[in-house]
Amino acid sequence: MIFNLFDAWTNTHGLGKDARAGIVRGQALFNNRPVNITGVAGLNDVLGQTVIQGNCGTCHSSPNAGNHSVAVPLNIGVSDLTNPLGVGYLPVVTLKNKTTGAITQTTDPGRALITGKWADIGKVKGPVLRGLAARAPYFHNGAAANLDELVNFYNQRFQMNFTDKEKKQLIAFLNSL
Repeated sequence: MIFNLFDAWTNTHGLGKDARAGIVRGQALFNNRPVNITGVAGLNDVLGQTVIQGNCGTCHSSPNAGNHSVAVPLNIGVSDLTNPLGVGYLPVVTLKNKTTGAITQTTDPGRALITGKWADIGKVKGPVLRGLAARAPYFHNGAAANLDELVNFYNQRFQMNFTDKEKKQLIAFLNSL
């Protein structure tokens, strides 16, 4: 369990009717909702696993902070031209691999700008989640204007199948950090 900040509220009398209930349920979703992690460069490819069974805490793993406990830049697809956030307003960078001749387009070369490695295209470090609500817009390129768009990105990208109520609960939790 990554977050336990709001565990004390779990048994609060009358919890079901106030805003704290949504935060507690959002924390439980963050900690426990299964995620099939696929196509994440820096994770799936490095571990040699097409699918990794995880949850939000698989990547945001520092207890009660939600930071990466291991400094590993990842590419979750935020800079991909086809990502669900619609990044068509951003400049497109076309890159060509000098060895293979492969060509790719992205809105952000990410760590590849530092290392020069083809494998690092689009990889960035994820943020600490504490204080997240104060740091909009989200993602390194500002593609999510608010937490609703951020949650919708993850919901679509990793096919998490959140209900509208669950999205609101997760957003209430993220706003509380």
